[in-house]
Amino acid sequence: LLGTAAYMSPEQAKGRPADKRSDIWAFGCVLYEMLTGRRPFDGEDVTDVLVAVLGKEPADWSALPADLPAVIRALLRRCLEKDRRKRIGDIAAALFAVDEADSRGDAAARAASSVIAAREAPLWRRLAIVAAPALLVGAALAGAAVWMTTRPAPPRVSRLAIPLSPAAALSTNGIDLDVDITPDGSHVVYVGNNGTQIFVREIDKLEPVSVFKGGARAPRVSPDGQWVAFIDNTSVLRKVSITGGPPVTLASLDGPSRGISWLSNEAIVAATSNTATGLQRVSAAGGMPTVLTRPNRDRGDVDHLWPEALADGRHVLFTIAAQSGGLDAAQVAVLDLQTGSQKILIRGGGHAHHSPSGHLVYAAAGTLRAVAFDPVRLETRGTPVPVVADVSMMTTGGVNAVIAANGTLAYIPGGGGGVGAVPRTLVWVDRQGRETSIAAPQRMYIYPRLSPDGTRVALGAQDADVDIWLWDLARLTLTRATFDTNVDSYPVWTPDGRRLIFSSERSGSRNLFWQAADGTGTESPDLQNAASVSPDGTKLIFTESMSKTSEDVMQLTLDGTHRVTPLVQSTFAERNGIVSPDGRWLAYEASDSGQFEIYVRPFPEVNGGRWQVSTGGGVRPLWARDGRELFYASPASALMRVGVERGLSWASTTPTIVVKEGYLTNAGGFLGRTYDVSPDGQKFLMIKQGGSDQSGPAPTIIVVQNWGEELKRLVPVK
Repeated sequence: LLGTAAYMSPEQAKGRPADKRSDIWAFGCVLYEMLTGRRPFDGEDVTDVLVAVLGKEPADWSALPADLPAVIRALLRRCLEKDRRKRIGDIAAALFAVDEADSRGDAAARAASSVIAAREAPLWRRLAIVAAPALLVGAALAGAAVWMTTRPAPPRVSRLAIPLSPAAALSTNGIDLDVDITPDGSHVVYVGNNGTQIFVREIDKLEPVSVFKGGARAPRVSPDGQWVAFIDNTSVLRKVSITGGPPVTLASLDGPSRGISWLSNEAIVAATSNTATGLQRVSAAGGMPTVLTRPNRDRGDVDHLWPEALADGRHVLFTIAAQSGGLDAAQVAVLDLQTGSQKILIRGGGHAHHSPSGHLVYAAAGTLRAVAFDPVRLETRGTPVPVVADVSMMTTGGVNAVIAANGTLAYIPGGGGGVGAVPRTLVWVDRQGRETSIAAPQRMYIYPRLSPDGTRVALGAQDADVDIWLWDLARLTLTRATFDTNVDSYPVWTPDGRRLIFSSERSGSRNLFWQAADGTGTESPDLQNAASVSPDGTKLIFTESMSKTSEDVMQLTLDGTHRVTPLVQSTFAERNGIVSPDGRWLAYEASDSGQFEIYVRPFPEVNGGRWQVSTGGGVRPLWARDGRELFYASPASALMRVGVERGLSWASTTPTIVVKEGYLTNAGGFLGRTYDVSPDGQKFLMIKQGGSDQSGPAPTIIVVQNWGEELKRLVPVK
C-alpha cells in the first residue's frame, strides 16, 4: 500500500486499483480536517486508521461548523462515500458545489455572528469558523491544483466500432433499448439474432458470448456488473448471470417495457407501455412491482418512460411523454424516491443519462445533447450542446445510447440500426417451412392483417409518421391508408372488407377509429388497441389499459351506440382477444399464472368456462378460417398450433410447432399479433427482420472510451 493512511480511500486500503474517485476521497478528508481541525479517520497506528477507513463513519459529523452551507455538507458526505460508485466522480462536480456556496455571499455574515457566540472556543476553532468560506474555496482550489499536478495528462478519447459476425448480429426493434455496457466499460451487452439472444462482448475480445437464448429485449447490467436484467417476449422481467446460466424470473410487468434501470444491486425500476402506471419498482430478488408514479393527465402527461437511476440510489431520471406534440413536447424529470417529489430538468427532450463528468446527456431530434448538471442540487446549468449527431432513436422516444459509471459511451448509430435502418420484409411460410418472398418494399412493418378475401394486406409501418399502409397482393402496390402525423396502428378489417378499424393517437390518447373520412370513433382517456372483429361484424374486440385493472379484453358494439362492455377484466393483464369463426369461443392471452398463456372462454357468455390452451407460455392467438385450429406465438418466437375438436364443450390437442423461430412472431415491444394465416390455412404471412438485400451497412455498436474528457471540452461545467 502506498500513501498516507488517514487520506487513503477504502479501495486503496483493500489493495485495489485507484482512480480519480480515490482522489475525491482524499480531497474530502482534507476538507473535513480544515473545517474541524481533526482528521475524519484516525487511530493510534496505521492499522487502526485503516480499520476506521474501511468500516467507520468520520469521527464526528457534528464537529462541522453549524453555519456550514447545506450544499457543502452534502458535498462532503458524497466525497466520503465508501462505495466509490456512489462517490462524486470528478473534481469538477466538487468545484461546482463550492462555487455555488461561495456565490451566495452571505456565509461570511453568518460566520461573523458565530464567532461572537463561540468567543470562548479554542483559537483554531474560532479561526476555522471565521475563515470557513475562504477555506472552502481554498480547499477546493488546492485540491484541484494538487490533482492537476500529481495526476497524469487527461486520458485520450478513443473510438472503436464493435464488429459483429452474422452469427451474433445486433438486432434493433425500434421500441426499446438494445444495448448496454458494464459499469467499468469493459463489456458491451446487446440483443442479437432477431431478438432471440443476449450477447456479451468484451471490448478486448474478438467474439461475443451468448448468455441467454429466447425472446429478449431491454438488457441492463447491474451496478456490480454481475447480472443482466431483461424483458422477455411475454413482458416478464428476468435476470441472468453475465457469464450465462439459467435465468431468474423477477416479476410479470403490466405491459411491454419502456425502459428499465437498476436502482442498486437490490432493486430495479421499470416503465411499461401501460399508460395507467408510470415508474414501478421491483426487487432484484423478485416480487410484485410497486407503482412509484402515475401520469398526471391534468398536467398533460400521457406516460412516464425511460428511467435512469442516479448514482446516489435515491433519485431517478425519467421522461414525461406528452398527450400532444409528440417527442418534441417530452420532458426530462427527476424523481426523489424518498419524498415522491418530481422536478422538471429538460423540456423538449427525453431518455436522459447522467455522465460522471458532470453532465446530463439526453436525446432530441436524433442527436445526443449534453448540458452541465449538478447532481447534488439536481439542476442543469448553461445551454445544451449537441455532442453525438447521429444516434439510433426509437419511435417511443428512447435512444440506443448508454454511459458506463466510468464515463465510457456506447451507442448504435442512426444509420446502422436505428428506426427505419434495419428493414423488414413480408414472406409466406408454408407448413413445411418453405419460404416465399413477397415483393413489397422493405419497411419497418408490423401487425399484418389479410383482408377477408385474401387480396390485400393492411399493416403498420414503424417509420415515417407511423401510419397504416395497404399492400395489394395482385397489383403489387403499396398505398398509404392513414395520413395524420400521429401514431396509427393495430389495423383490423371488418368482415365485409369495406372498412378498417385502427388505433390512433390523433386525439391525444390512443383511441379507436374507423377508416372513414370523418374520423369518427370512440373517445376514452385510456389506451385502446384494436384486436379483432366478431364474425358477424357487430362487435369490435379490443384491449384497453386502465389504472385499476391493467389490460383488459373489451368489446365495442359497431352500431350507433358504440357501447363498451368488458369481456375479461381483472387486476392481471388480458389482451389480444379474438372470436372463433363460428362465434362460439373467445381466445386471448393472460398473465395471471405469472407468465402469459393462451386461454379460451365461451362467447358471448364468457363466464361459462375457462380453458388453458398453451403450455410453457403463449401470446397473440389467431384462429384458422375454418375454426379447426388455433395458432399462437411461443416465448421462443415459434408459431404453435392446436387442433380444435368440434363438440358441445371445448377440447383441443397438444400444442405443436407449425413454423420455427426466425421471424418477428413474438416481438416483445409490440403488443399485437405480428403474423396472419392465409384463407386456406396452408401458409402464414410472416415478417422477417432484415431484407434480402444485405449490401447496406450492418448494425453496429460504437464505443467511445474516456468520453467524459470530450464532454468537458465540448460542454464546460462552469
